[in-house]
Amino acid sequence: MNYICPECGASYDVDEKEVVVKCEHCSTVFKTLADQKRYLLPMYYDSSAAIENYLLWVKKQLGYDEALPLHLELKKAELHFFPFWAVTLRANTSFDGTGEDAEYRWPDSGGYRGVDTVYKDEQGSFERFLELSIPASKEIPSVCEDYKVSAKACKFYSSSYVKEVGGLLHGATVDAEKAVKTAKDVATAQLTVLISEEVVEVKSRKDDIKIEQALFLYVPVWRIVYKFRGKEYLAMIDAASSRTIYATYPPDIPEKAGYAGLGVAHAAAGVLSAILLSHYSIVAPIASFVGFMVVAAMYFSRSLRPTVAEEEED
Repeated sequence: MNYICPECGASYDVDEKEVVVKCEHCSTVFKTLADQKRYLLPMYYDSSAAIENYLLWVKKQLGYDEALPLHLELKKAELHFFPFWAVTLRANTSFDGTGEDAEYRWPDSGGYRGVDTVYKDEQGSFERFLELSIPASKEIPSVCEDYKVSAKACKFYSSSYVKEVGGLLHGATVDAEKAVKTAKDVATAQLTVLISEEVVEVKSRKDDIKIEQALFLYVPVWRIVYKFRGKEYLAMIDAASSRTIYATYPPDIPEKAGYAGLGVAHAAAGVLSAILLSHYSIVAPIASFVGFMVVAAMYFSRSLRPTVAEEEED
């Protein structure tokens, strides 16, 4: 099987029985996890179908250039199988702490003229069921790291299937133990946020986090690079669902003009404010002018950049 080193991206033809591989280029040790059950999400959308659905999605976005489907030039279409851990768990916590409340004084005409902050002992508990996606490779693009993976439609891993669809497998650097630890840390952090919304000080706390399932799963993602009017754009598309994970696409002329107009308006405001404040100290007009110009530069820059978006989950 053809594996991609998670550190430097070097390609390796690895025997299916190999469990650990050391990269000859950067000496990174990565895992195929061939010694345990592996799963994958099938590729239901080939590159043509993925691009077609992507264009339908882009068509619904603000700032869409209607000429895109007519002048899109496909430069690259690669099918990557990125490794994730799909972890499901139940997280429970009970806590004792000090809560904050308000005590109102001196009622007057339907309201109060005074309010005091009072503290009192509080107890509580939370229970959450979480489905977490833990990236298992450094080679997974940062724009895909937070993608929520669903293991509901997964099938047993098949090397012949990956070869058949022309996919590139990415080696893993995160094993089951690390994935479970990360999932527990995420669950603990979420419980901490819930508790902090109830009390200002925690006196005691007891967490109970039970892992129900941890699956090693390959997710097929199309990496589409295309050109439009001389500029390159990128789309990362889930090949199992055709969901757009991340994309840049050319904004339309009205959107560009809008940002450019805001830039001009802020630049003009900066000049005007500097003139009006010139009768005072030299610091005030300079500070005002610089502030407006910084914002103007941001709008001008935005008018030149492609639109960046991702498809919201249903």
